[in-house]
This record gives sequence, structure tokens and C-alpha cells, in this order.
Amino acid sequence: MKKGILIAIEGIDGSGKSVIAEELVKFLKINGYDALLLKEPSESIYGQKIRNSTHRLPPEEELKLFLLDREIDVRDRILPALENGKIVVMDRYYYSNIAYQSARGIEADKIRDLNEKFAPKPDLVIILDVSPSTALKRIKPRGKITAFESPDYLEKVRENFLKIADERSVVLNAEKPLEEVKKEVFAIVKSLLDSYNSRGS
Repeated sequence: MKKGILIAIEGIDGSGKSVIAEELVKFLKINGYDALLLKEPSESIYGQKIRNSTHRLPPEEELKLFLLDREIDVRDRILPALENGKIVVMDRYYYSNIAYQSARGIEADKIRDLNEKFAPKPDLVIILDVSPSTALKRIKPRGKITAFESPDYLEKVRENFLKIADERSVVLNAEKPLEEVKKEVFAIVKSLLDSYNSRGS
């Protein structure tokens, strides 16, 4: 049994994932926990190929690159950190893979099965739910909208996130001000940690 705890922060682009993941790690460290922030896709050769592609790759090829990138991330960073008792906070994990690639026609269960063959299941998944219109308003100041960020596609992805939410998932309304969302996330994570500590995990 793993010693650490794995938390994934998920949601469409513009939902506030990166900010919440960073703030959560700060919160955990302030409270004495050994926490590590990881972001996917990673900096592996496969992750860089995904990041640097100027257009969407064919769905199956894109899925393959995400899986290859995640295999390296799991082997080199996620599992060693969990084995050392760290709390690993993921800014995207395989739930993103399921939501985004199934929006392109690949079966969601197939994507989940391929990932769960090697990737540890998260202890908690926080899905930050926002409308595509809100997300795009937040993304616009960053500059060019990418192929991952068209309104119709984001709507499909959002629907997929809500469909794949499971017993490990909590869906939060991320339309609220950031400070409110942060407080909700911190409370959920604190509750998880308290339950682990009370069981002596």
C-alpha cells in the first residue's frame, strides 16, 4: 500500500486549475505536509511534442503521446514521491486525458483502462467546473486561443468531466471568486487528511 496521497486538480482550460494546485501545495506546506506539485503533460519528449504541436494531432496519436508521457511521469516522479510519503498534487492527470480525448471520439472507458494499467488511482479528484464562456474570458488575456480551447470543444470536454466524476471526485463551482474556491478546496483536502490521520494511514 502506498504511503503518500495523490490529489488531482482537473477541469477545462481556464477553470483555475494551475492557480488552485499551486495554492493547495502552499497550504499543505504551511500546515507541515511534504507536498509536491506536478503538471501534465510533463517535460518529457512526448509531453513537449504535445505542447509544441501547432495543430491537433490525430486522436489516437494524441492519446498515445499522453500515455507515453504519463508512463514516464508515473515511473520517475509520481510513484517515487508517493513511496516517500509525499502528498502529490497534480495539475491535470488522466481524468483530463479521458475528458479531452473522448471529446474527439475515443471511448472514455478505453482511455481510463489504458491509464489505470500503470497510473495509480488518485485518492481525490477535484473537478473545477466553469462554463466555456467564463473559461474563454479568463484565457483571452493569455494571448492566442489554442486548438484545445474552442467553445464547442470545451463544452464537450466540460460535459465529459461531469460524466466521469466518480466516488473519488468532488465537483466544485469554479465560477465563484478565487478566494471562495480556494477555501472550499482547502476544506475538502483537510477533511481527507483528517480521515487518513484518524485511521493512522
